[in-house]
Amino acid sequence: MNLSNSMHNKFSSFTSIVFKRTILKDSSDGKQVSLSLLNLCNNASDGEHLHSVVQEFSVPPPMGLASSLEIADYCDGIICLNTEKASDRAALYNPSIKELNFLPKTCLLPPPYVKYAYHVGFGYDSKAKDYKVVRIACSISHGEHPTRGEIYTLSSNFWREIKTNFSTLLYSTIGSSLYFKGVYYWYAFKKELEHHKEFIISFDMSEELFHHTSLPDRFHGASGCYIRLVALKESIAVMTGLSHRRGCEVAKTFEVWGMEGFGAGHKELWIKYFTVGPLEGIEYPLVFWKSDEFLAATYDLSAVSYNVCTQTFNYLPIHGTQEDLQTVVYMNSIVSVNPRQQ
Repeated sequence: MNLSNSMHNKFSSFTSIVFKRTILKDSSDGKQVSLSLLNLCNNASDGEHLHSVVQEFSVPPPMGLASSLEIADYCDGIICLNTEKASDRAALYNPSIKELNFLPKTCLLPPPYVKYAYHVGFGYDSKAKDYKVVRIACSISHGEHPTRGEIYTLSSNFWREIKTNFSTLLYSTIGSSLYFKGVYYWYAFKKELEHHKEFIISFDMSEELFHHTSLPDRFHGASGCYIRLVALKESIAVMTGLSHRRGCEVAKTFEVWGMEGFGAGHKELWIKYFTVGPLEGIEYPLVFWKSDEFLAATYDLSAVSYNVCTQTFNYLPIHGTQEDLQTVVYMNSIVSVNPRQQ
């Protein structure tokens, strides 16, 4: 009941955002991963305060001390934390009730002389009414080695291996993956002769099946181009960024594309929603928190909100110490991440 009320509260005047960042502690502690909860006013007009800091909380050790810690994704008030190392265990964390659940160790250990890159996704299976974590192991060693997958269910509290049907590599940069409405998405590529061909690999949490979706042809092989996955207009969209040199400054232009059905030959039909920029001082986009406004990280690792319609910036009181800012649109919940409570 609490979760349903939070999800359907359409009259709230604020949107809550959780920022993951690394902050410097004293010399004895070094760096610490911190989560900052910020409320952004949905109806702020010119001259009004857009934000109010609500809460700061540190991720419990040892997860909070891992330099490669990232937010794999978020669902129903639960944040999935992950590191790049297979030896480190992923965790589910509900900061509202300060509950942390370290997941069992992976069962996808590589064979001798093979090196894996691990990619984690998190979401909800509405049919089984269960939270799931999916992990993909892609070989980055020389030679042909199959991509492997495993899935963790909160109710069972263990991993089991699942079949994969693709051999593409997944990107592991900020914003290259996304959970949305029961499906997890990764930005992926496959080497074809002398260039890369990009795809979106998706995983249905209920059916436990992988699918792939082609991206617009103009994205392939674009020099200096990168892509972020975002949720926009009740669907997923891709946001591309292209750098331009303007004297001593570097400006970036962003295009936002959404897939709206299928065209001739059942080929994915992509529509360009709008173009933003060129903008100076922006390092990379983070998340759309309104249909016409997105958060971004600046070159000095501050957070800023940019309104597409008014073309105005609003700087937020969030700062990082390295290129690690991540964000999720957040909702408080009392959902337990303890398997014994499921």
